[in-house]
Amino acid sequence: MPLLRLGLTGGIASGKSLASQYFSQSGVNIIDADKIAKQLLSADSPLLEPIKLRFGENVLSANGQLKRDVLRQIVFNSKEDLDWLNQLLHPKVAECIQKKLTQYSKQTDKGYIILDIPLLINQTGNIPEHLSRFIDRILVIDTDVDNQINRICHRDKLSREDALKIINAQSSREQRLSLADDIVQNNGSPAELESKINILHNKYLKLASKSEK
Repeated sequence: MPLLRLGLTGGIASGKSLASQYFSQSGVNIIDADKIAKQLLSADSPLLEPIKLRFGENVLSANGQLKRDVLRQIVFNSKEDLDWLNQLLHPKVAECIQKKLTQYSKQTDKGYIILDIPLLINQTGNIPEHLSRFIDRILVIDTDVDNQINRICHRDKLSREDALKIINAQSSREQRLSLADDIVQNNGSPAELESKINILHNKYLKLASKSEK
């Protein structure tokens, strides 16, 4: 029987990556869309050429590495540029997700799999078709906007204004929550989040077991 496929998402600095880590510690396989995107944009990637043509040579370092902070500054100040970049990357990310799902589907002892996709829900409040076909159930890690801003400013050394630009370039909190099958509120400590993830892990194992019958 196929694995239960859980889409894990949340706004920037919601604690999604930490939640993903806790699932991994429980032995769950994780497909991380952000990691895939970074691998696709590594030095010598053919995808860097159209990016350079659109945004200029300043987005690449002398040794051909993508200057992610420069590109981020560009796309989060222009919806048109962000949409262009997403259209370039998302089909390639989806191809890699499919390959990994095929690989992990042979490991039926795992029960379920986590697809960690920050942009699972787009700005229109929908799940793009190239991603929805991978997902059986959606888990949203949620936190207050003030928490997001404080975490972004502290982690990425950005101004409050720049943090808000990134938040506003993503789907809204309300859009994410409206599509969630499960919601974890992450306004407390890492230990509290870990406890909530452990409870969900047991829940998902039971759901996966039922789906196999």
